[in-house]
Amino acid sequence: MNSEIINASIDLELAVAELYLHFYRFFPEDSNFWWKMSLEEKGHAALLKSGRDSFMPLNKFPDELISDSLNDLKKSVKSIKEKLKEIKKNPISRREAFEMANEIEQTTGEIHYQEVMANTQDESLMSLFQKLNGDDKDHSKRILKYMNDNGIQQD
Repeated sequence: MNSEIINASIDLELAVAELYLHFYRFFPEDSNFWWKMSLEEKGHAALLKSGRDSFMPLNKFPDELISDSLNDLKKSVKSIKEKLKEIKKNPISRREAFEMANEIEQTTGEIHYQEVMANTQDESLMSLFQKLNGDDKDHSKRILKYMNDNGIQQD
């Protein structure tokens, strides 16, 4: 596994965490939700960092944990950073924030991470990553459920 791809995956998780932290500050009525989401994204980044540092030297990093498209990962990170910069200048609505978050959770790196965490069942190194990941999964479904439970209309 290429460490550049792992690093780009870490960058993606941290960029999403930064965006959710902005939403935490900007939407006080949803601050608990965004705080938890931000912490979970930071946890994903920490898990990837730990895996990189511990397993890359042994050539045992679980390749299936991350997307294999460096280009897609870099595009996603750039897009999220640009969105954050833009919404700091031109604030968006609460509904738009949730829709943006759901869209981001459907990007290459994020959805790949969530699918792998939900679907790997063997007793390999991946199961260790799953146990460490705990309940920090399926963000897209949680975003949509929160919107529904809180009367935030979807387009």
